[in-house]
Amino acid sequence: MMYKRYITILLLLLCTGYISNAQQKKGRSPKKEINVPEGLTYEVLTYRESTPKRATQMAVSYRDDGIKDKPVIVFIHGGGWAKGDKDDVMYQVFNVAKRGFVGVSISYRLISEAPFPACIEDVKQAIRFLKSKEGELPIDVARIGVWGYSAGAHLALMIGLSPDELFKTDEYSAYNTNVKAIMVVSAPTDFVTRREKQGALAFFTKEQNNSESFQESVSPLSYIHQSQPSIYMLHGTADPLVKPFHYKNFEAVCKEKGVDNFELFEFEEGGHMFYFKRNKETKPAFNAFLQEVNETVQ
Repeated sequence: MMYKRYITILLLLLCTGYISNAQQKKGRSPKKEINVPEGLTYEVLTYRESTPKRATQMAVSYRDDGIKDKPVIVFIHGGGWAKGDKDDVMYQVFNVAKRGFVGVSISYRLISEAPFPACIEDVKQAIRFLKSKEGELPIDVARIGVWGYSAGAHLALMIGLSPDELFKTDEYSAYNTNVKAIMVVSAPTDFVTRREKQGALAFFTKEQNNSESFQESVSPLSYIHQSQPSIYMLHGTADPLVKPFHYKNFEAVCKEKGVDNFELFEFEEGGHMFYFKRNKETKPAFNAFLQEVNETVQ
């Protein structure tokens, strides 16, 4: 029992960026070999001309079956805004590609590379870039869904909820960041409350920690509105890292504002990594998310 508990804790720390690998560069995952399943196209595109190169890329995969207007699922990795890259979620990209979607995974600048809100600017620009590729890639820009875990869940919500003009860069500015649906797992939503309850946050600068208005500006909860895309929110009731007040506060504001396309899935005794351990329980929500994205917009 103690051995199993140790392994669980070790996996949790590795996933959230609290244990570093001495042989890897600060702020990124070890280099991975991508094994592309048979029948799928795989390519890496640059959505932002800058450095570091790792943080300017997205991976795209789809079935080469001649269909030109496939629905799209964009995956955003977690890692506490401090580690990880697009390769971390490639197995999910390939999974949806096999099911007829275009799967996309985004890398973004980590806090060791640029402070907040650079990561938000990056993922929003990535969506604009993706839309600019309509006609070159077999995508239907009216059917884009975004999935995110932990820090990636925060970024997914910021894509879907924050006004298009906020965190906007000059590149691909003719395109918007509208998406059809969002699925988030263990999502940080309320940095004002987190700062009040937990003190200074390691991923903010000193000035950002002292500015409640800044914390509000990067909190998805601040942008809830009635016309927002559908949101599927999955959270463990025993998450020690992204505590339950995040989803409870988010749900309360949705109710207060009369939002009717928000669905909360609470997982009893679920920790921060519950999603990757309770596949049978989470699969119905994921399938519902895919189904909604797949539906043709009239």
